[in-house]
Amino acid sequence: MTDTSQGPPGNSPTSSITSAVGALVPHRSAGLKLLLVCGLALLMAIPALFVFGVVQDRSSGASHALNEVSQKVGGQQSVLGPVLALPYSRTPNPQKPDVVVHGVAIAYAEEGSVTADVSVEERERGIYLVPVFNAEMDFEARFDPAALRGALPPDASPVWSDARIYFGVSDNRGIGATHLRVNGASVPVEPAPYLHRHDGGYHPVPASGVSLAGGDWAGLQTAEAPFDVDLALSLTGAQRLAVGPFAKTTTMSMTSDWESPSFTGGILPGAHNASEEGVEGFTASWSVPYLARNIPGAGPMLNLSDVTAWDQRDMAVRFMREGNPYQSVQRALKYAAMFVGFVFLAYFLFEIASGLRAHPAQYVLVGLAQAIFYLLLLALSERIGFDGAFFLAATMTVGLTAAYAASVFRSMAYGLRALGVLSGIYGLIFILMRAEDHALLAGAFASFAAIALTMWMTRHIDWYGERSAA
Repeated sequence: MTDTSQGPPGNSPTSSITSAVGALVPHRSAGLKLLLVCGLALLMAIPALFVFGVVQDRSSGASHALNEVSQKVGGQQSVLGPVLALPYSRTPNPQKPDVVVHGVAIAYAEEGSVTADVSVEERERGIYLVPVFNAEMDFEARFDPAALRGALPPDASPVWSDARIYFGVSDNRGIGATHLRVNGASVPVEPAPYLHRHDGGYHPVPASGVSLAGGDWAGLQTAEAPFDVDLALSLTGAQRLAVGPFAKTTTMSMTSDWESPSFTGGILPGAHNASEEGVEGFTASWSVPYLARNIPGAGPMLNLSDVTAWDQRDMAVRFMREGNPYQSVQRALKYAAMFVGFVFLAYFLFEIASGLRAHPAQYVLVGLAQAIFYLLLLALSERIGFDGAFFLAATMTVGLTAAYAASVFRSMAYGLRALGVLSGIYGLIFILMRAEDHALLAGAFASFAAIALTMWMTRHIDWYGERSAA
C-alpha cells in the first residue's frame, strides 16, 4: 500500500518554509551584510572595555609606586616662608577677670623673595620611574616690627618670650639642612607644632597643611627699625614643589634641570623658557603683589594655611613626564568603537570591490586584533614611552591585518590597499592622541570623510540583492 501522506520533495513543509523565507530574505544582500558588520563593530568594542580595566589597574600600580617613593622623600611639598608670630592674652570681660582668652598675632614680611635651584632625578620602583627633586632654597624677607605690634588687639598683653619667626613645609621628612639668620646673626631652629604658654597650656598655631619650625630672636621685643631675615633650606620631595606668597609682595625665581615642567598653582610665572628649543632644563620667575595675594599683612589669629592653599595663591611646578602613558591609552580607548568601525568598513568595501565574501568570523578576528593593539600599546608604553609604543604596536597590528586581508580576498593588491588604508586610520588615531584640543574636530571630519567615501563607492550597489522565486 502506497503512503500518500507525504508529497513530492519539492512540496514538503520544510521546503515550503525555506521557499517562503527565501522570498522575504534577500540572497547575498549587501544591505544585510552592512547591518551585520555595524553590529559586529559595536560588539567588538566590548574587549576594549576589558583593556580599559587593565589600564586602570596598571595606573593604580603606578600611583602606588609614586606614593611609596613620595613617603620616603617628602612627597609633594608646599613651603611657607618666614613669618612672625607673637602670642598674647586678653581679658575680654573686665567683670570676669578669670576668663582669659589667648591668641596669636601674625605679621607677614613687607617684602620677600625666593631663589630655588632644583635638581630632579628619576628613581625606579619596579617598572615605574618616579621623579624626585632636591631643592636648595634661599628666602629673604624684610619685616617691620611696628606691623607685629599693630596686629595685637588693643587690650592684649603680648608674651614676648614666646614670639617666634616661623617657616613651614607640608612634609618635614623632606627637610635637609636649614640656616636661619636675622640681620646676619644665626638663630637656632626647632620644630614648632605649637606655641608654649606660661600657665602650662598651649597656643595652637593656625596653620593647616604645613608643619612649622622656627626660632626666637631676642631682639624682637625691642626692635623698632625694619630687620632682615634670611632662610637657607634644603628640601626633598616628589612630583610638585610650591611656595606660598609669604610676604605682602613676593617674588620667586627657579632654575631646574628638568626638561618638561608643568606650571600649576594659583599664580603662573610671569616669564619662563621651558618651551624654548635647545635649552636644557628651565628657568622661571613669579611675582605676587599685595593686592593679588588678597591676605592681610598683619592681624590677630590669621590663618597661615591661606598662604599655602593648594592652587589658590601658591607658585608651583610639577615635575612629571608629559604624556602620561595611561592617560594617553585611556584617551585612545575612547575612540575604540569608532576606529574598529573604520576597519570593518574598509573590509566591507573590499568585499564590494572584489566580489568575494568575508565571513563574520573573519570580522571578529580582525576586531580582536584591534583590541590587542590597545593591550600592546599599554604594555609597551610602560617600557619605551607612548610614541615609540604606538609606532611599534600599530606596525604589528597593521601588518597583521593587511596580510590577513590579502588572504581573505585572495589578492596581494587588496593586502596593499589594506596596508595603506589601515596606516591612515592608525595615523589618525595618533593625531587625535597628540592634538587633544582638536581631537573632536579631527574625529568629526574623519568620520564624515569615511561615510562620504562609503556612499560614493556603494552608489551603484543593489542593497536588496537577488531574490529567489517563491
